Amino acid sequence: MKLFLYGTLADPAALGRCAGRPVRHPPLPARLSGYRRVLLRGARYPTLRRAPDGEVHGVVVRVNADMFWRLKKYESARYRTIRVQLQTPAGPDRALCFYGDAPTLVGWTPDAKMMALRSRSF
Repeated sequence: MKLFLYGTLADPAALGRCAGRPVRHPPLPARLSGYRRVLLRGARYPTLRRAPDGEVHGVVVRVNADMFWRLKKYESARYRTIRVQLQTPAGPDRALCFYGDAPTLVGWTPDAKMMALRSRSF
């Protein structure tokens, strides 16, 4: 299955650790329109919030069922999956995406130190 990743899991090394093994194919750059990346309420991690003029850059990866369930565990009960329509260099595509339960209005930008700590915590 395909997953659109836009936060800490977009780093291939972190993704491999959290999924239990490295992905076989390199992540493909992707863009999600109609959303923006924001902080999850009460956390330092990102989620998505609908925004008509927004755009979120991330990656699309292929994972198997075991890897997907490990990633769901990593994301916690605060995230559910939604199906999204993306733009990739190869054209339009669809994927699942983790969506947090309490998006704020505060924008989120990757912080290398926080991403490294979060990816090692699993």
